Amino acid sequence: MTPRFEEEIRPIKKGIVDFGEGHRSNLAVISDPFYGESELMDRVEGMIGEEGIRINARSLIRDFEALEKAPGRIVIVEEAHHLYSRTIGGFDVMNRFLNMLASSDRLFITTWNSYSWKYLDEVLGLGRHFPQKIRLAKMGAGEIREMLLSGYEEGELTFVEEVAAKAEELKILDRARYKRTLMGHSFEIPYPVVNLRSVRSRLTKSEKKSPEGIFFDKLARISDGNPGVAEYLWKEALDYPNVRNALKDPPSIDLERDESFALSIVLSMGSVEAEELSFVLEPIGLSSDKIAGLLEERGLVSLEGGFIAIKAEALKSVLEHLRRLKLVW
Repeated sequence: MTPRFEEEIRPIKKGIVDFGEGHRSNLAVISDPFYGESELMDRVEGMIGEEGIRINARSLIRDFEALEKAPGRIVIVEEAHHLYSRTIGGFDVMNRFLNMLASSDRLFITTWNSYSWKYLDEVLGLGRHFPQKIRLAKMGAGEIREMLLSGYEEGELTFVEEVAAKAEELKILDRARYKRTLMGHSFEIPYPVVNLRSVRSRLTKSEKKSPEGIFFDKLARISDGNPGVAEYLWKEALDYPNVRNALKDPPSIDLERDESFALSIVLSMGSVEAEELSFVLEPIGLSSDKIAGLLEERGLVSLEGGFIAIKAEALKSVLEHLRRLKLVW
């Protein structure tokens, strides 16, 4: 695939150059789950070389001193939203981190879940600590097409339209009847007529985009422009050398309020340790194991290695459901 994030990498590169010239401006990269911010940080890490260090915020919950003692003038902190939790005392580590930013002369480049960012910005005024904010934007159908087809030759793949035409749309001629009366007897005489609906349908299809264009338009819509979700759905559709347009809109979600609240916690973290979710839910009388099991059964999350994560194919439905309940905004 061709390199991504050409637009986003420019302000980061400028921030690093400015820092070398004595002007420090901490950066926050903000995105929904599956946007590929880790891939972006791979590129940033290559730019800073031995001057910097890269740390995932999960590790700092138990060992924050590792960040304070870390060498390097430039620090990449990935998934910085994991420095807080919705528990009693859940802002302690985050406040320690923000206080360190204020007193440090190092440059911090951080990544954040967009839903945690909005919440923390309301509660803690997070934005004032990061003058440079880079939001990873949705991708259009053309950008998704370029991303996914960059490793293939022109014409290497065949896009197959999976939707079968209805029988009535295939018939050009229909049979009609008219009544005649002869010597007091009524009878019907059949005669052929042109099926105008079928003709219109065929004309409309001939004016449509190619199967490839239809596929990527639908993929952009169902993925909501999220590159990670689009890539997941692409892999599901690809049966080399064919690409089957069997994409389906994600189903709507019907959950109780408590289950929806738990789902919002998982969304705001991207993925969360099962133990951490229990720390949030158990004090308010909810069983994290039971709720996590139900969410997995509904196809909304995956449970693996002690972590609970939103499933890529369910993300759009999850967002629509939680926005209706105003649990995210």
